[in-house]
Amino acid sequence: MVKDVLRRAVGAFFVVALLLNNVACTSYSEPVEPVPTVTPLFTKTPEDGSIVPVPPTSGEPGEADFSLTMLDVGQGLSILVQADGEYLLYDGGGRSASSYVVAYLQQHAVTKLEWLAASHYDEDHISGLVGVLHTTPVEQTLMPDYTTDTQIYQSLQTVLGEKNAPVIYPAQGDTFSLGGAEIQVVGPQNYTYDSDNDKSLCLRICYGNFRCLLTGDAEQDAERDMVASGQDLTCDVYVLGHHGSSSSTSEELLEAASPRYAFLSVGAGNAYGHPTEQTITALQQQGVALYRTDKQGEITVYSDGENCWFSTSPCEDWTPGSQTAPDTPIATAPPQSALYVLNTHTKKFHYPDCPSVEQMSDKNKDFADATREELISRGYTPCGRCDP
Repeated sequence: MVKDVLRRAVGAFFVVALLLNNVACTSYSEPVEPVPTVTPLFTKTPEDGSIVPVPPTSGEPGEADFSLTMLDVGQGLSILVQADGEYLLYDGGGRSASSYVVAYLQQHAVTKLEWLAASHYDEDHISGLVGVLHTTPVEQTLMPDYTTDTQIYQSLQTVLGEKNAPVIYPAQGDTFSLGGAEIQVVGPQNYTYDSDNDKSLCLRICYGNFRCLLTGDAEQDAERDMVASGQDLTCDVYVLGHHGSSSSTSEELLEAASPRYAFLSVGAGNAYGHPTEQTITALQQQGVALYRTDKQGEITVYSDGENCWFSTSPCEDWTPGSQTAPDTPIATAPPQSALYVLNTHTKKFHYPDCPSVEQMSDKNKDFADATREELISRGYTPCGRCDP
């Protein structure tokens, strides 16, 4: 009898203890961090070129073996490349974007740049570089080998001197290292072009089997020369030349580069009509996926040397720009008596209907009714394009 009472009492004790334990467990639990919502990313499989979903990354440039970020600088260009913890800044956007570019580097813990490069000396490409040079240590710089008389060019030269930043003027075919990536200089072929855009420093950056092509504002003359040089221009990502202008992204370059993805840095509602319908149509016909800052803001592509993935999905908005201002200044018409148009800067002479004349700055333009032999004796050389 006593044993039965004790047995029941012990059993009741364990039941109560178990219940109390369950109450304690359900009344408190460790806080669980919410799972962030991340936009699905994509990868290119080298074997068949297909695009399939892959697990997302955190989206920070320093967390992939290789990354290339197109900053949202409006109507300008600024590209930050990271390879194994080393950095290259290619252009810095215009004056209005300078503080943004500096802040972006600081926010992403970029305390030093191994390389700083200017594609060419237009304000919308180098103003931001002046600000970066004032705030961020730079080991070496890559600059196109020509000069101009603009104030922003003089400011860039001044700060390069003040910071004792080593300047390299590379030639086509030169190569440099960025971590495990190779920087190949694929253009310009020379610096005798009439247009400063064609003097843009063009880089092909290779990390393993992943390749990117950056051509600044290079236009079709320079693009054709790059293709004709026989260099390997194939790439996975092509940063569209001259903000999607019809003067760049020629059929020849697209065929030689054969990109699968295009990055477009362009200002929303810009007055130049960028990107042009011609460029948009060419990309669509080639089946190239488009990423654009005016619709998506800053965009990053990541790679491990084989696959690549992106911080967002391709843009579905293929709307071209609407032009309200001339892409280039209206040229002065040659007098009827002029046999040739002279470029007093490059010392070349052209037929009046040569396409290079349209790209020539008015301040460098002169007209002549002299003979071909007379112009050559005065130190001018005939244009290789129209062959006068």
